[in-house]
Amino acid sequence: MVKVPCTSEIIGNLQHWWARTLEEKGTKTASNAVNADDQVNDRIRGLIFGAACGNSLGGASVGLNYRDIAGTTGISGLRDFADALKRSSVPEHRAGELLADSLLGLALADSLIGTRGRLDEKDLKSRYGALLENDEFLRSSPGATCLAGLRKLVDGITPAEEGIEALHANVAARVFAAGALPGGSKSDQAVDVAVKQAKLSHGDGRAVAAAAVIADSIRYFIAGGKMETVDDVREYVRHQFAIAEKLDERFAESWDDVAPDLDYANPPEDLPYSLINVESSVTELVPTAVGIFLIFRHNPEEAICAAARSGGDTDTVATIVGALSGAYHGASKLPERWTSKIAEKQRLEDIAQQLSALWS
Repeated sequence: MVKVPCTSEIIGNLQHWWARTLEEKGTKTASNAVNADDQVNDRIRGLIFGAACGNSLGGASVGLNYRDIAGTTGISGLRDFADALKRSSVPEHRAGELLADSLLGLALADSLIGTRGRLDEKDLKSRYGALLENDEFLRSSPGATCLAGLRKLVDGITPAEEGIEALHANVAARVFAAGALPGGSKSDQAVDVAVKQAKLSHGDGRAVAAAAVIADSIRYFIAGGKMETVDDVREYVRHQFAIAEKLDERFAESWDDVAPDLDYANPPEDLPYSLINVESSVTELVPTAVGIFLIFRHNPEEAICAAARSGGDTDTVATIVGALSGAYHGASKLPERWTSKIAEKQRLEDIAQQLSALWS
């Protein structure tokens, strides 16, 4: 059996490489990024609004396959918030409304803000427990699998160790706020928070590794990391593979599928076949979401729209792609027609501001 090191060892082994990469690109290192500036504030705001906008945009097409979405919306797909498309799995979705992935992520953000970046399991359980009693959340179509995992988390029951409940991708979609943490002590690191919150509801190590990869990716982008060239992309994929491999070798194998068949040099005219009709398991959804982000990484609007029309679990895919794109480009590069019309706009603004304040 492979000995899996603790999260602090993972962070210790990798943070020097990450900081060196940032220095080589002329951006701030994690240690120098403590003082929040306009760019960091914009990227944190982009993270929060990108996740929410992606979640709502993808909410219109949940459960539909790629061909059905294209047949309804045209090849360009969803460009603006819309009510649920015909035969969607979330028929009550309304344009601009937030769905469960966003609401779970915002609850995690509120918890981290309240503890100044420390994951307080009791506080998070209380917030998720309140969501389980909240009509708005229940109407947001979290799904039976998600609700089962959350109920076990709130009740302190050991999470499922196998099956779809143990691999459901909400664990990676809801973690976006952890990537906005400025660092500091071990418990404040993005990977550490991601791992701890994942273990509360998911007993399969692949789900834990998936959450860690998403949180660490966002952390890198918030700190100013860029991927201008194909070599930059390959280095990023290798770095995240190393994190995944140390946490769960099985997820690392799934993550490795991000790289081989995608063209990162030339923006595609349409989604590659390997990135459509996505299932809810972290082993498929997380590598797919990251793949969509990477091939459209130079254009946040195209990345998020591509995720919304990808087919399958589109709200979760688009939440992750929106979080990555927003953190990478900043809110200033997101379409104003989205950021001005998204539901709970003031709450999103407040959370972004308070997360930025943690950098001060």
